[in-house]
Amino acid sequence: MDLRQLRYFCAVVREGHFGRAAASLGIAQPPLTRQIQTLERQLGVSLLHRTQKKFEVTQAGLLLYERARRLLDGADQAEDDVRRLGSGETGRLTVGFAPSNAFTILPPIVARFRATYPDVELELRQFTTSILVTSLESGSLDVALLRPPLSSRSLQIVTLIREPFLALVPAMHRLAARPATQLRQFAGEPFVMYSRAGSPLLHARVMDMCQRAQFSPRIVQYADQIHTVAGFVAAGIGVALAPSTVTRFNMPGLRLLEIAEKPAPLAMAMAWRTGAATGLVRNFTRIAREATGPWQSGQLAEAT
Repeated sequence: MDLRQLRYFCAVVREGHFGRAAASLGIAQPPLTRQIQTLERQLGVSLLHRTQKKFEVTQAGLLLYERARRLLDGADQAEDDVRRLGSGETGRLTVGFAPSNAFTILPPIVARFRATYPDVELELRQFTTSILVTSLESGSLDVALLRPPLSSRSLQIVTLIREPFLALVPAMHRLAARPATQLRQFAGEPFVMYSRAGSPLLHARVMDMCQRAQFSPRIVQYADQIHTVAGFVAAGIGVALAPSTVTRFNMPGLRLLEIAEKPAPLAMAMAWRTGAATGLVRNFTRIAREATGPWQSGQLAEAT
C-alpha cells in the first residue's frame, strides 16, 4: 500500500460513487478503478462488494477506511507542520537583547511578532553586548538586539535605529530650564559616568564627546546601565550624557536637554549568524524592521 492508493480508496468510500470520487480527485474513473483493484489484490481481501449499479463496503473495507483516515490525517498534519516550521510559522526562537532594549525597541518588536506568529515559542535572554556576540557565534542565540560596532566577522548586522544623545541634569540644576545646552557647560560639573568594564561603548563615546568639547569630566559616580545613570542624575548626584533611550524612563527629578553640538547618534542593531537565517530568523528580522521603522520620527520630540 502507498498513500496514493489509500487516498483513492477513502475518496471512493466517502463519495459512495466511483465517478464522483474520480472527479473529486481530478482523475479519470478507469485509473481509479484499477488502483482499487490493485489494492485488493495486494491485501488479498475484498474491500468493496460490487453490484451492477452500486457497491457496499465490506467489513475489511470499513476497517481499512478507519485506519487509512488516521494515517492520511497524520500525513497531512506532518506535511503541514514541516512546511510551517520551514516557513518560520512554528518552532522556537531564542532572542538576546541588551538591557536598554527592554525600555525601547524590544517590547513593540515582541508584541508585533507574537501577534503575527502566535505558534512560535519566543525565548528572550538579556545579556551584555560581549556575551550577546559570543552567544550568537556559539549558536545559543538565534538573533540579538545590540549596539555596534562588533568585531565578529561571522555575524550579519542590520542597523534598526539611531538614537541621538541627550544631556541629563537634575531638576534643580542651573541648566534645567533650558531646552538645549552646549557640552562645555558641563566642564567642572560632577559627572555620572558609564563604567569602562560594564558599558565600554557608552564610556568611550561620552569620553570622546567631552574631549571634543575640550574638558575632562569630573567623575563622581560610575554605573553600568543607562537607567542607573539616569537615576543617579535624578537624585542630584551629578550630570550625564545618554542616548534617547532615557526618554522612556519618566523619572521624577530628571531633566533632558538637547545637545547643541549634535554628536553622532548611537546605533541599535540586529545581528545573527551569517548563513543561519532560518525561516524563524527571517520572519523576526522582518518584523523588527517593520516595528522600528517609524521609531526615529518621534524620538527627538519625546526627548524634549
